[in-house]
Amino acid sequence: MLFRILLIILLCPVLAVSQNNTLSGKISEIKDDYIYLHTFYGAENKRFDSIQVQPDGSFTYQFQNNAYKGMYRLRWGKNQMMDIIYNDENIRFQTTNNSIVDSLVYFHSPENQLYFDYLQKRNVCEFKLELIYPLINMYPKDDPFYASITKQYDIVNDEMSEWASSIVKHHPNKFAARLIRSDYTPMPSSFLNEEQHVNFLKIHFFDNIDFNDTSLLNSNLFSNKTIQYLSLYQNNRLDKDHLQVEYIKAVSIIMEKAKNSPEVYAYIMDYLINGFSSYGFEKVLTFIADNIDLEDQCIDEEKKALLEKKVDSHKKFSIGKQIPDIETIDLKGNSVKLSSIESEYTILLFWATWCPSCKGLVNDLKKIYLPDNHHKLEIVAIAIDESKDELEKFLNDGDYNWINVCDFKKWKGDLVQQLDIYATPTMFLLDKSLTIQAKPITYNELTNELFKRNVLE
Repeated sequence: MLFRILLIILLCPVLAVSQNNTLSGKISEIKDDYIYLHTFYGAENKRFDSIQVQPDGSFTYQFQNNAYKGMYRLRWGKNQMMDIIYNDENIRFQTTNNSIVDSLVYFHSPENQLYFDYLQKRNVCEFKLELIYPLINMYPKDDPFYASITKQYDIVNDEMSEWASSIVKHHPNKFAARLIRSDYTPMPSSFLNEEQHVNFLKIHFFDNIDFNDTSLLNSNLFSNKTIQYLSLYQNNRLDKDHLQVEYIKAVSIIMEKAKNSPEVYAYIMDYLINGFSSYGFEKVLTFIADNIDLEDQCIDEEKKALLEKKVDSHKKFSIGKQIPDIETIDLKGNSVKLSSIESEYTILLFWATWCPSCKGLVNDLKKIYLPDNHHKLEIVAIAIDESKDELEKFLNDGDYNWINVCDFKKWKGDLVQQLDIYATPTMFLLDKSLTIQAKPITYNELTNELFKRNVLE
């Protein structure tokens, strides 16, 4: 009997340690049989598990003992989602499918309740400030009402600042508190004019962000704050070239702020490269490639290698550089060599049938691929596909008669690897010497480049 009692006493700590925490919820009016659980790495979401939903919308999930602490995303339906924080505690909530935020109630999870309350209060305060600030700028300063609106602005501003500081002070061990600390942006006082307001934000935007807290990579904090900071340099009155000059100023500050945290630095640089590549901002990409410092960064070797590849790719295939003289076989069995193409210019396009924006682009390209203009312009379209039947059906249905190439190896294809392609669509405008003249992102950018060179009239 004594032995059994001692055994129970000895086992209790073991049982307590091995007990998994539970996520349980109920989403009323949900019509899906499964909810999918995604992890965060910055802006990246990766599905790693599924949760069966009962007919009444309830579900239960047990976190593994080694589950990371941070933000997770629940997805269901076409576009339905909600984010939760896991930090070694049970989570229980209820909401409605058609009104996720407004009907959300946490029955258990101090961590999530804390963050949810913060987001609600932040949104209300920001809304108030956005309404008041234009009045401050436009209202006559000698009018008595001016003093009232500036006072109200400062009250709302101070209230939010004190509230965020209080959370961080009283909940130092909570992931939500660290998230809130870095998310909250100090707001300028009411007496600053519009230009001073923006300059204050540019200087103080990163005051609260802890770049050394790598656990925040298990959330979208760093990607969100990066986008918000870049938006301070956005100016719709600037053309693309001058806008890139402004973004370079922002990028240089971000690089300086993040440089002492290798993993965060590598993530943000990769995020910036991907983002600016998608917009075709070559000047910004060149600045990043010329100034990025990966030599002394102690980061995951695989991530470092991928990032170095992107940087090297931009340096090798930037505007003004020559691309290799590609030799391949098209879908009709004909040999293709870029240097043998007789047209003045060649559009080299990497695309895929599974890429929605690619489909629109190739359809637009038919407008400029004219029989009487082939001496000026040729198109070589390299598909990043796996299914021969699907690709041929798409090409035949659309009557795309330019040079079509595909080795059906998707991202492992020889030409994809040779030119370090990592996004679709990717376009190069080449002259006869195979020098890159432009890297347009959209059809309109392409046609502008062709008009400049009198390829189109």
